[in-house]
Amino acid sequence: MTAIDPALDGTGRREGRRPATQVVLETEDVVVAYGGVQAVAGVSIDVRAGEVVGLIGPNGAGKSSFLAALGGQQRVASGHVRLDGHDVTRLPVHRRAALGIARTFQMTSEFGGMTVFENLMAAGVGVEGASLVNVVFRRGQQRELDRRVRGRVWEVLERFETTPIADLYGRELSGGQRRLVEIMRALMRSPKVLLLDEPMVGVAPHLVRRLVSDLKSLRDDGIALVIVEHALEVVQELCDHVNVMGLGRLIASGTYDEVVQDAAVQAAYLG
Repeated sequence: MTAIDPALDGTGRREGRRPATQVVLETEDVVVAYGGVQAVAGVSIDVRAGEVVGLIGPNGAGKSSFLAALGGQQRVASGHVRLDGHDVTRLPVHRRAALGIARTFQMTSEFGGMTVFENLMAAGVGVEGASLVNVVFRRGQQRELDRRVRGRVWEVLERFETTPIADLYGRELSGGQRRLVEIMRALMRSPKVLLLDEPMVGVAPHLVRRLVSDLKSLRDDGIALVIVEHALEVVQELCDHVNVMGLGRLIASGTYDEVVQDAAVQAAYLG
């Protein structure tokens, strides 16, 4: 693996030892601009089903802006984002979510005044498309929707062995529990791709391993994960493939061991 020369390529693609599975998420020359400044300057990657792709780099490299471009929270100035081969570049967040892209954020967004169970119910009902018309005039359909969502909530709680905290309020949770609830809320959508923005922030060290194990199990279920993370030991253990950004561009791509030995990566981190 060699560093990427932006003048020649700039994509950072490397097939190497990556799994020969279906590409579920792909970007082509994605640009994100704030005024006249390009936070993301023509980034192309692909992510396969059942693969964990890391996105690392120094502060200000454009990682979170790129993740927001994937999730639809940030407008793409140019380039393309494709999900299962379909262009979703101009679709809003809720349309991307319906098609299979879910995202968590650096700051958890659980409802502190609601229980864990209620937090998951709220996420599930939103995905299922509950409306005022259904609630008022189609109560039979609404009851069926409620039954399905409740069943899904219990599936997710049992999957992550969190039924004991189902009745705890969001404000009562630890940092690690909040992170887990955030991930579980995203999984209520049964996503194909899960975007994670620094999921280990605020998590006690003894809970980090639990979260890593949970994320590995999602990968094993065929969900594609794209993770922005500063804890390189987490990236090393979790990621099948790592993309390194610097000043809005991909500067290297490969396995964790390959990219950390790359001169361009060392220069970006160490200056």
